[in-house]
Amino acid sequence: MPRRPSRLCLVASGAAEGAAPLRFVAARGGIPEDLALAAIQRGGAFLRGRRVRDPEAKVGPGDRIEVDLREPPPAQLPQVLHLDRLVLAVDKPAGVLAQEGRAGGPALPDLCSQILRERGEPDAALLVHRLDRGTTGVTVLARTRAAQAALLAEFREGRAAKEYLALCAGEPTADELETSLALAADPATPGKRRPDPRGEPARTRFRVLRRLRGAALIAAFPETGRTHQVRVHLAALGLPLAGDARYGGPRALAREDGRRLDLSRPLLHAVALRLRHPDGHQLALRAPLPADLEEALLFASP
Repeated sequence: MPRRPSRLCLVASGAAEGAAPLRFVAARGGIPEDLALAAIQRGGAFLRGRRVRDPEAKVGPGDRIEVDLREPPPAQLPQVLHLDRLVLAVDKPAGVLAQEGRAGGPALPDLCSQILRERGEPDAALLVHRLDRGTTGVTVLARTRAAQAALLAEFREGRAAKEYLALCAGEPTADELETSLALAADPATPGKRRPDPRGEPARTRFRVLRRLRGAALIAAFPETGRTHQVRVHLAALGLPLAGDARYGGPRALAREDGRRLDLSRPLLHAVALRLRHPDGHQLALRAPLPADLEEALLFASP
């Protein structure tokens, strides 16, 4: 039995003019209509480069249709750290995207809106900043457009004080480290960043909290907000994140007795955030250590 594809990329011919995406994808892709419908409804289909959720939209000759048939994993609801009339702060779980991915499915604002509805609250949850899919911890969302603008200014103007915890492979050369390597897109690998003197300015300070067997728990204080900044800066210092294979980190921790702990994500946690609330007062937030980071710390302890 042939294996079902995870993605389809189809181009409509003149004969397909006026067809609906549902029937076109099912017929040309050789998949059941219910599978095509599920992918379209959850946001996994793109017509002419734009996400399309209407299964009856019209397809024209030469139109390109891309469909991601992978079912997104069930999303874990984030834990609420703070809630008032203007601000919602949550502890983002690993695996949750800040914005809707190619396969569709709920992103962090959708999940936060669900939490608010379950509490009988207005469900506006507006994105302010982003954590990588695998990163856990403090994330702030706004509940009004005015609050969003105020919070965005805190990040844009560098007033938001961020602290991350990182489990790194390697032996730090000092207890206090910092780097100001500029960062840019890596032309060889889409979605990856690399140090580049022509890139965006970036600065991160680091403090070693615990030295472990071939690893260290490090606090990271990024003073700018570049994509993958902490991950790239740590890798450049020879201290890649445990679980961060993209930037040279090991996929598992190992002990001398042969035991091994496999890692499902880069072990980076946004533990604290301090910024000015839209009302003017200081808002200080903290997120508890996630279970997988606690387990890895125990495993790597001398």
